[in-house]
Amino acid sequence: MHILVATPYPPVLHLHGGGVRMFHNIRILAQQHSVHLLSFVENEEERECFKPMEAFCESVGIVKRVPDFGPHWFSLAPFMAWEFRTPAMHKAVDDVIRIHKINVVQCEYLQMAQYKRAGIFSILTIHETYSANAYDTFQKTVDAIEKLRMFSRWMSMLNYEISMCNAFDRVVTMTDEDAAYLRSYAHSANIRAIPIGIDTKEFQPLTDAAREHPIQIVFVGNFRHTPNVEAAEFLVEEIAPFFPQIEFVIAGPYLPATLPRPLNAVFPGYIADTRSLFHSPNAIVAAPLFSGTGQRVKLLEAFAMGIPVVTTSLAAAGFPAVNRKHAVIANNATEFRAAVAELVASPDLRSRLGREARHMIMERFTWETIGQQFLDLVDQR
Repeated sequence: MHILVATPYPPVLHLHGGGVRMFHNIRILAQQHSVHLLSFVENEEERECFKPMEAFCESVGIVKRVPDFGPHWFSLAPFMAWEFRTPAMHKAVDDVIRIHKINVVQCEYLQMAQYKRAGIFSILTIHETYSANAYDTFQKTVDAIEKLRMFSRWMSMLNYEISMCNAFDRVVTMTDEDAAYLRSYAHSANIRAIPIGIDTKEFQPLTDAAREHPIQIVFVGNFRHTPNVEAAEFLVEEIAPFFPQIEFVIAGPYLPATLPRPLNAVFPGYIADTRSLFHSPNAIVAAPLFSGTGQRVKLLEAFAMGIPVVTTSLAAAGFPAVNRKHAVIANNATEFRAAVAELVASPDLRSRLGREARHMIMERFTWETIGQQFLDLVDQR
């Protein structure tokens, strides 16, 4: 079968969670089918990211993204649809479909749903539910005029997301929670949850890790994603000042210049291999995420490497994580500070959480377990 996968970002490892998901999805599909990739890039440097894809895909096409930020007063489509709408990508999709006689079009992320084509079996991957995020923003907005604008944005996003879900033959979410949310609106959509997996041989506890390595609190994120910015602000403002003897590592690209820099925090920027941050058992991954949807790859990696985790209920969505068995769940600053203090003081708790989390990943989240679900999507048409 010939499958076209259309992506808004490069499907690469070690950059963001969506890239990891797309990379392995393509790799697994290519084991049994001919996969053709079309992706946007923002700059010339990103073109180098596609080299690994050439080993899996029958063809790889790259389109420079030229965002359209015009007002579009009479359009019901949300801003993200226009941001990723270019004549060049539309032409590329039509050319690949014609030349390679495509049987399946798989659109990654809601912003690529516009590249669905009538008469061809279609799959939409919802990495996170944007309308739920828009509603959360609307709820938090105080200013009356801005709240009205956020209401309009929420309505536009909800209408678009649900209409697209109903239009596709299959819709995939990362978590059961997101699937249930979409089903409550998109009543005719065929929606199923397939979690993100992980290579447990690549991400495994470091057997030669030195126990004398100082304890560190680690957070990793791409700071173009608002929930990650909020989490970093929470850590440096609400948590780090209470633990001056502990080093906080806030890693990831696009860190805002406005973020406070306490003396006990370091900001290494983009880390090509996040495993280098996980000095078991004396690294503690903190993920204080209070907004956003989908599954968090930062937790997937930490769990797989046996690193103790303190996080929120929202961030743990998509994992069958039990509080104080697989991770410590803390949902406000007071609970988070107490959890960090307990983890810092107890090597036994850190080790136990790491072991149980690794066991959970081995049972539920290996690509060997999840991969067949990708193949079933296109085989059970």
